[in-house]
Amino acid sequence: MAEDIFRVATVEDAPEFLELLSSAFKSVKELGIDWPSTNADLAMVTENIVNSSAFVLERNGKLISTITVRFPWESSSPPSKYPFVWWFATAPELAGQGIGDKLLTYVEERVLRDTLKAPALTLGTSARKHPWLLDMYLRRGYEVYFEHEEDGDVGVMMRKILIPEKFDATLLGIPSWT
Repeated sequence: MAEDIFRVATVEDAPEFLELLSSAFKSVKELGIDWPSTNADLAMVTENIVNSSAFVLERNGKLISTITVRFPWESSSPPSKYPFVWWFATAPELAGQGIGDKLLTYVEERVLRDTLKAPALTLGTSARKHPWLLDMYLRRGYEVYFEHEEDGDVGVMMRKILIPEKFDATLLGIPSWT
């Protein structure tokens, strides 16, 4: 039986991380979605690992899923004052097996809610060009709090409240890319 290991990515993971990200986002790039993840190179991945908290799910020594958490202090104009998740990818050959769900749940609950006591988290996604991503996040309890139409797509900012009694909607803000 394979053992799944949750951990923070290291610089040594960068080449394999890039390979995972590139294969997972290939179909997104083919949809005409121009995100940093669809154009990542080794330098970008390395910078992401060094400057943010890049979590990976590893099975039998191989990275099978990843997600990065960016914190408000990492940028002079963060999308919100809550943690922002991005670069969420799972090996395409393992799609539909709940692997991405397992990693996202771990990051939402164990890391952000239980360890860091974050009241909420945010993310940005495509609401028009990507065929299923928005619905996936809605099913997971995320809510759209901001929409912006540009280049034939609708970019949305979403939030997920993790600790309702500590949540403050005024900390969401308006993203700087508007």
